[in-house]
Amino acid sequence: MGYEPFESAEERTEMALALDLAQEPSHWTLTLVGELDYGECAGFRMNIDRILKSSPPATIVDLSGLTYLDSSGLGLLLALSKEYTALGGRLVLVTNETVDNILSLTRLNGIFSTAASKQDALAILGEPKPAQ
Repeated sequence: MGYEPFESAEERTEMALALDLAQEPSHWTLTLVGELDYGECAGFRMNIDRILKSSPPATIVDLSGLTYLDSSGLGLLLALSKEYTALGGRLVLVTNETVDNILSLTRLNGIFSTAASKQDALAILGEPKPAQ
């Protein structure tokens, strides 16, 4: 009947998680694009461990490019928040509607400092706006 229950390999790779960790003296920015699910948590955890080991004064986790976030990803975000703030770090999440809805549904929206953009996150951290 032409019904194909599984995604093609090409469709799956489009949903893979892309991670980028940028380091500046005043803060680090970890940007995630794609889907953060159980299968992608190992790479995310490695970046969290780098942040915790180096303990920059502030970190922005940019989740605005996520299209999916599951409980394992939420668990890692909670672990980062707990461990990082215990070290004296300041954490701000840049979110989108999808992430905001998940945080709200799980009642975790009060746990994290969130911002609608990286510029807003920098303002929360007290950083001057970049020149345009």
